[in-house]
Amino acid sequence: MSPTLRLSSARFLLRHPWQAGLSILGIALGVAVVVAVALASDSARRAFHLSTEAVTGRATHQVLGGPQGLPDVLYRHLRVDLAIRSIAPVVDSYARTGPASGRTFRLVGLDPFAEGPFRPYTGDVVGGDPRVLLSTPGGVLMLAASARELGLRPGDGFALWVRGRAHRLVLAGVLQPADAVSRRALDDLVLADISTAQEVVGAPGRLTRIDVLAPEGGAGEALLARIRAALPREARLEATGASAGATEQMTRAFDLNLRALSLLALVFGMFLIYNSVTFSVVQRRPLIGTLRAIGVTRAEIFRLILGESAAIGAVGTGLG
Repeated sequence: MSPTLRLSSARFLLRHPWQAGLSILGIALGVAVVVAVALASDSARRAFHLSTEAVTGRATHQVLGGPQGLPDVLYRHLRVDLAIRSIAPVVDSYARTGPASGRTFRLVGLDPFAEGPFRPYTGDVVGGDPRVLLSTPGGVLMLAASARELGLRPGDGFALWVRGRAHRLVLAGVLQPADAVSRRALDDLVLADISTAQEVVGAPGRLTRIDVLAPEGGAGEALLARIRAALPREARLEATGASAGATEQMTRAFDLNLRALSLLALVFGMFLIYNSVTFSVVQRRPLIGTLRAIGVTRAEIFRLILGESAAIGAVGTGLG
Protein backbone atom coordinates (compact mmCIF):
# COMPACT_ATOMS: atom_id res chain seq x y z
CA MET A 1 0.00 0.00 0.00
CA SER A 2 1.39 3.37 -1.01
CA PRO A 3 2.05 6.18 1.52
CA THR A 4 -0.59 8.29 -0.26
CA LEU A 5 -3.32 5.76 0.47
CA ARG A 6 -2.25 5.44 4.12
CA LEU A 7 -2.26 9.23 4.44
CA SER A 8 -5.77 9.51 2.95
CA SER A 9 -7.01 6.87 5.40
CA ALA A 10 -5.43 8.64 8.37
CA ARG A 11 -6.88 12.02 7.33
CA PHE A 12 -10.36 10.54 7.02
CA LEU A 13 -10.20 8.98 10.50
CA LEU A 14 -8.92 12.25 12.00
CA ARG A 15 -11.76 14.18 10.37
CA HIS A 16 -14.36 11.75 11.79
CA PRO A 17 -13.16 11.01 15.34
CA TRP A 18 -16.62 10.21 16.71
CA GLN A 19 -17.18 7.58 14.07
CA ALA A 20 -13.87 5.84 14.79
CA GLY A 21 -14.36 6.29 18.54
CA LEU A 22 -17.75 4.61 18.43
CA SER A 23 -16.28 1.58 16.67
CA ILE A 24 -13.40 1.36 19.16
CA LEU A 25 -15.80 1.72 22.09
CA GLY A 26 -18.06 -1.06 20.79
CA ILE A 27 -15.18 -3.50 20.39
CA ALA A 28 -13.64 -2.49 23.74
CA LEU A 29 -16.92 -3.03 25.62
CA GLY A 30 -17.49 -6.39 23.95
CA VAL A 31 -13.97 -7.64 24.73
CA ALA A 32 -14.13 -6.27 28.29
CA VAL A 33 -17.38 -8.14 28.97
CA VAL A 34 -15.94 -11.41 27.62
CA VAL A 35 -12.78 -11.05 29.73
CA ALA A 36 -14.73 -10.05 32.84
CA VAL A 37 -17.09 -13.02 32.55
CA ALA A 38 -14.16 -15.38 32.03
CA LEU A 39 -12.36 -14.03 35.10
CA ALA A 40 -15.51 -14.15 37.23
CA SER A 41 -16.29 -17.71 36.14
CA ASP A 42 -12.76 -18.92 36.83
CA SER A 43 -12.76 -17.23 40.24
CA ALA A 44 -16.14 -18.74 41.13
CA ARG A 45 -15.02 -22.20 40.00
CA ARG A 46 -11.81 -21.96 42.02
CA ALA A 47 -13.70 -20.73 45.08
CA PHE A 48 -16.11 -23.66 44.70
CA HIS A 49 -13.27 -26.17 44.59
CA LEU A 50 -11.52 -24.58 47.57
CA SER A 51 -14.74 -24.51 49.59
CA THR A 52 -15.51 -28.14 48.75
CA GLU A 53 -11.98 -29.19 49.67
CA ALA A 54 -12.17 -27.30 52.97
CA VAL A 55 -15.45 -28.98 53.94
CA THR A 56 -14.86 -32.52 52.65
CA GLY A 57 -11.13 -32.59 53.40
CA ARG A 58 -9.42 -35.84 52.43
CA ALA A 59 -12.56 -37.97 52.64
CA THR A 60 -12.96 -40.42 49.79
CA HIS A 61 -16.60 -41.32 50.50
CA GLN A 62 -19.57 -39.97 52.46
CA VAL A 63 -22.50 -41.64 54.19
CA LEU A 64 -25.55 -39.51 53.42
CA GLY A 65 -29.16 -39.67 54.55
CA GLY A 66 -32.43 -38.03 53.64
CA PRO A 67 -33.50 -34.43 54.31
CA GLN A 68 -33.30 -35.05 58.06
CA GLY A 69 -29.76 -36.37 57.87
CA LEU A 70 -28.51 -39.39 59.82
CA PRO A 71 -28.98 -40.45 63.45
CA ASP A 72 -25.74 -40.07 65.41
CA VAL A 73 -26.23 -43.59 66.83
CA LEU A 74 -25.25 -44.83 63.36
CA TYR A 75 -21.82 -43.25 63.79
CA ARG A 76 -21.46 -44.87 67.23
CA HIS A 77 -22.44 -48.23 65.72
CA LEU A 78 -19.88 -47.94 62.93
CA ARG A 79 -17.03 -46.71 65.13
CA VAL A 80 -17.62 -48.69 68.32
CA ASP A 81 -19.50 -51.85 67.38
CA LEU A 82 -17.81 -52.40 63.99
CA ALA A 83 -14.46 -50.83 65.03
CA ILE A 84 -14.26 -48.69 61.86
CA ARG A 85 -11.86 -45.88 62.79
CA SER A 86 -11.44 -44.05 59.47
CA ILE A 87 -14.74 -42.20 59.74
CA ALA A 88 -15.73 -38.80 61.12
CA PRO A 89 -19.17 -37.24 61.84
CA VAL A 90 -20.12 -33.89 60.31
CA VAL A 91 -22.93 -31.40 60.88
CA ASP A 92 -23.07 -28.85 58.06
CA SER A 93 -25.20 -25.72 57.71
CA TYR A 94 -25.06 -22.07 56.62
CA ALA A 95 -25.09 -19.14 59.03
CA ARG A 96 -25.04 -15.34 58.89
CA THR A 97 -23.76 -12.63 61.19
CA GLY A 98 -27.10 -10.81 60.90
CA PRO A 99 -30.80 -11.75 60.60
CA ALA A 100 -31.23 -10.49 57.02
CA SER A 101 -27.79 -9.25 56.04
CA GLY A 102 -24.21 -9.61 57.10
CA ARG A 103 -21.50 -12.05 56.16
CA THR A 104 -22.38 -15.64 55.30
CA PHE A 105 -20.41 -18.48 56.88
CA ARG A 106 -20.52 -22.23 56.59
CA LEU A 107 -20.93 -23.78 60.02
CA VAL A 108 -19.29 -27.20 60.25
CA GLY A 109 -19.65 -29.34 63.36
CA LEU A 110 -16.99 -32.01 63.84
CA ASP A 111 -15.40 -34.37 66.32
CA PRO A 112 -11.95 -32.99 67.27
CA PHE A 113 -10.71 -36.50 68.14
CA ALA A 114 -11.57 -37.94 64.70
CA GLU A 115 -10.72 -35.03 62.43
CA GLY A 116 -6.95 -35.38 62.17
CA PRO A 117 -6.81 -37.64 59.08
CA PHE A 118 -9.61 -35.76 57.29
CA ARG A 119 -8.97 -32.04 57.77
CA PRO A 120 -5.39 -31.43 58.91
CA TYR A 121 -5.96 -27.66 59.14
CA THR A 122 -7.98 -28.25 62.33
CA GLY A 123 -4.65 -28.64 64.11
CA ASP A 124 -3.56 -25.10 63.12
CA VAL A 125 -5.21 -23.46 66.15
CA VAL A 126 -3.13 -20.53 67.40
CA GLY A 127 -2.03 -21.22 70.97
CA GLY A 128 -3.97 -24.48 71.37
CA ASP A 129 -5.65 -27.37 69.59
CA PRO A 130 -9.17 -28.10 68.33
CA ARG A 131 -10.08 -29.82 71.63
CA VAL A 132 -10.57 -26.33 73.02
CA LEU A 133 -14.05 -26.63 71.49
CA LEU A 134 -14.92 -29.26 74.10
CA SER A 135 -13.92 -27.07 77.05
CA THR A 136 -15.64 -23.89 75.82
CA PRO A 137 -19.47 -23.86 75.92
CA GLY A 138 -20.71 -22.60 72.57
CA GLY A 139 -17.12 -22.37 71.34
CA VAL A 140 -16.22 -22.09 67.67
CA LEU A 141 -13.09 -21.66 65.58
CA MET A 142 -12.61 -19.46 62.54
CA LEU A 143 -9.80 -18.11 60.40
CA ALA A 144 -7.72 -15.41 62.07
CA ALA A 145 -8.36 -13.00 59.18
CA SER A 146 -12.12 -13.53 59.42
CA ALA A 147 -12.01 -12.91 63.18
CA ARG A 148 -10.11 -9.65 62.64
CA GLU A 149 -12.64 -8.58 60.01
CA LEU A 150 -15.46 -9.10 62.54
CA GLY A 151 -13.47 -7.41 65.31
CA LEU A 152 -13.28 -10.58 67.41
CA ARG A 153 -10.58 -11.97 69.66
CA PRO A 154 -10.41 -15.38 71.36
CA GLY A 155 -12.86 -15.33 74.25
CA ASP A 156 -15.24 -12.79 72.67
CA GLY A 157 -18.90 -13.65 72.22
CA PHE A 158 -20.88 -12.94 69.07
CA ALA A 159 -24.25 -13.74 67.52
CA LEU A 160 -24.67 -16.11 64.60
CA TRP A 161 -27.99 -16.53 62.82
CA VAL A 162 -28.86 -20.04 61.66
CA ARG A 163 -32.23 -20.87 60.08
CA GLY A 164 -33.75 -17.61 61.26
CA ARG A 165 -32.66 -17.91 64.89
CA ALA A 166 -29.88 -16.07 66.70
CA HIS A 167 -27.37 -18.08 68.74
CA ARG A 168 -24.76 -16.72 71.13
CA LEU A 169 -21.38 -18.29 70.42
CA VAL A 170 -17.87 -17.77 71.74
CA LEU A 171 -14.71 -17.54 69.66
CA ALA A 172 -12.64 -20.26 71.35
CA GLY A 173 -9.64 -19.84 69.05
CA VAL A 174 -8.46 -18.88 65.60
CA LEU A 175 -7.01 -20.92 62.76
CA GLN A 176 -3.79 -19.81 61.09
CA PRO A 177 -2.80 -22.35 58.38
CA ALA A 178 0.65 -21.92 56.90
CA ASP A 179 -0.63 -22.64 53.38
CA ALA A 180 -2.08 -19.59 51.61
CA VAL A 181 -4.48 -21.78 49.61
CA SER A 182 -5.85 -23.28 52.84
CA ARG A 183 -6.34 -19.80 54.26
CA ARG A 184 -8.46 -18.79 51.26
CA ALA A 185 -10.46 -22.01 51.52
CA LEU A 186 -11.20 -21.42 55.23
CA ASP A 187 -12.17 -17.78 54.80
CA ASP A 188 -15.92 -18.44 55.22
CA LEU A 189 -15.74 -21.45 57.53
CA VAL A 190 -16.77 -21.68 61.20
CA LEU A 191 -15.88 -24.88 63.06
CA ALA A 192 -17.74 -26.12 66.12
CA ASP A 193 -18.05 -29.28 68.17
CA ILE A 194 -20.71 -31.77 67.05
CA SER A 195 -22.97 -31.12 70.05
CA THR A 196 -22.69 -27.33 69.65
CA ALA A 197 -23.48 -27.54 65.94
CA GLN A 198 -26.46 -29.83 66.56
CA GLU A 199 -27.84 -27.35 69.11
CA VAL A 200 -27.30 -24.34 66.83
CA VAL A 201 -28.77 -26.05 63.76
CA GLY A 202 -31.72 -27.35 65.79
CA ALA A 203 -31.10 -31.00 64.98
CA PRO A 204 -30.20 -32.81 68.23
CA GLY A 205 -29.08 -36.36 67.68
CA ARG A 206 -28.73 -35.87 63.91
CA LEU A 207 -25.73 -35.71 61.57
CA THR A 208 -25.53 -34.20 58.10
CA ARG A 209 -23.15 -36.93 56.93
CA ILE A 210 -20.35 -39.25 57.95
CA ASP A 211 -17.03 -38.84 56.15
CA VAL A 212 -15.13 -41.99 55.22
CA LEU A 213 -11.44 -42.31 54.39
CA ALA A 214 -11.04 -45.58 52.49
CA PRO A 215 -7.62 -46.82 51.39
CA GLU A 216 -6.99 -47.88 47.81
CA GLY A 217 -7.18 -51.45 46.64
CA GLY A 218 -8.86 -54.46 48.17
CA ALA A 219 -8.68 -53.15 51.74
CA GLY A 220 -10.68 -50.11 50.78
CA GLU A 221 -13.30 -52.14 48.92
CA ALA A 222 -13.68 -54.42 51.92
CA LEU A 223 -14.10 -51.44 54.23
CA LEU A 224 -16.77 -49.90 51.99
CA ALA A 225 -18.58 -53.22 51.79
CA ARG A 226 -18.69 -53.45 55.62
CA ILE A 227 -20.10 -49.92 55.82
CA ARG A 228 -22.75 -50.58 53.16
CA ALA A 229 -23.89 -53.70 54.95
CA ALA A 230 -24.37 -51.77 58.20
CA LEU A 231 -26.32 -48.84 56.74
CA PRO A 232 -30.07 -48.48 57.27
CA ARG A 233 -32.42 -48.25 54.32
CA GLU A 234 -32.54 -44.44 54.26
CA ALA A 235 -28.73 -44.04 54.19
CA ARG A 236 -26.41 -44.37 51.22
CA LEU A 237 -22.67 -44.41 50.61
CA GLU A 238 -21.34 -42.15 47.85
CA ALA A 239 -17.94 -41.04 46.61
CA THR A 240 -17.12 -37.46 47.55
CA GLY A 241 -16.89 -36.48 43.89
CA ALA A 242 -20.51 -37.47 43.17
CA SER A 243 -22.25 -34.59 44.97
CA ALA A 244 -19.49 -32.17 43.99
CA GLY A 245 -19.86 -33.25 40.38
CA ALA A 246 -23.60 -32.48 40.36
CA THR A 247 -22.98 -29.01 41.76
CA GLU A 248 -20.17 -28.44 39.29
CA GLN A 249 -22.51 -29.35 36.41
CA MET A 250 -24.91 -26.62 37.52
CA THR A 251 -22.00 -24.20 37.81
CA ARG A 252 -20.85 -25.15 34.33
CA ALA A 253 -24.33 -24.53 32.89
CA PHE A 254 -24.48 -21.11 34.54
CA ASP A 255 -21.01 -20.37 33.20
CA LEU A 256 -22.16 -21.32 29.69
CA ASN A 257 -25.06 -18.85 29.88
CA LEU A 258 -22.74 -16.07 31.03
CA ARG A 259 -20.30 -16.75 28.22
CA ALA A 260 -23.13 -16.71 25.68
CA LEU A 261 -24.24 -13.29 26.94
CA SER A 262 -20.66 -12.00 26.82
CA LEU A 263 -20.26 -13.22 23.24
CA LEU A 264 -23.49 -11.45 22.40
CA ALA A 265 -21.91 -8.22 23.64
CA LEU A 266 -18.90 -8.92 21.42
CA VAL A 267 -21.17 -9.52 18.43
CA PHE A 268 -22.81 -6.18 19.16
CA GLY A 269 -19.36 -4.56 19.04
CA MET A 270 -18.65 -6.29 15.72
CA PHE A 271 -21.97 -5.01 14.41
CA LEU A 272 -20.98 -1.47 15.37
CA ILE A 273 -17.62 -1.66 13.63
CA TYR A 274 -19.18 -3.27 10.54
CA ASN A 275 -21.73 -0.49 10.19
CA SER A 276 -19.11 2.15 10.92
CA VAL A 277 -16.77 0.80 8.22
CA THR A 278 -19.65 0.47 5.76
CA PHE A 279 -20.70 4.06 6.44
CA SER A 280 -17.10 5.27 6.01
CA VAL A 281 -16.90 3.55 2.62
CA VAL A 282 -20.17 5.17 1.51
CA GLN A 283 -18.90 8.56 2.70
CA ARG A 284 -15.72 8.16 0.65
CA ARG A 285 -17.31 7.09 -2.62
CA PRO A 286 -16.12 10.28 -4.41
CA LEU A 287 -12.61 9.84 -3.01
CA ILE A 288 -12.52 6.16 -3.91
CA GLY A 289 -13.72 7.05 -7.41
CA THR A 290 -10.91 9.59 -7.74
CA LEU A 291 -8.36 7.05 -6.52
CA ARG A 292 -9.62 4.49 -9.02
CA ALA A 293 -9.39 7.12 -11.81
CA ILE A 294 -5.72 7.80 -11.09
CA GLY A 295 -4.81 4.11 -11.21
CA VAL A 296 -5.41 2.67 -7.72
CA THR A 297 -6.56 -0.95 -8.03
CA ARG A 298 -9.54 -2.60 -6.33
CA ALA A 299 -7.18 -4.81 -4.32
CA GLU A 300 -5.40 -1.76 -2.91
CA ILE A 301 -8.74 -0.14 -1.95
CA PHE A 302 -9.79 -3.41 -0.33
CA ARG A 303 -6.54 -3.64 1.64
CA LEU A 304 -6.96 0.00 2.71
CA ILE A 305 -10.43 -0.62 4.20
CA LEU A 306 -9.28 -3.92 5.73
CA GLY A 307 -6.28 -2.21 7.31
CA GLU A 308 -8.49 0.48 8.87
CA SER A 309 -10.80 -2.18 10.31
CA ALA A 310 -7.86 -4.16 11.68
CA ALA A 311 -6.38 -1.05 13.32
CA ILE A 312 -9.70 -0.10 14.93
CA GLY A 313 -10.21 -3.71 16.08
CA ALA A 314 -6.70 -3.90 17.55
CA VAL A 315 -7.10 -0.65 19.49
CA GLY A 316 -10.55 -1.67 20.75
CA THR A 317 -9.30 -5.12 21.77
CA GLY A 318 -6.31 -3.65 23.60
CA LEU A 319 -8.53 -1.20 25.51
CA GLY A 320 -11.03 -3.96 26.30
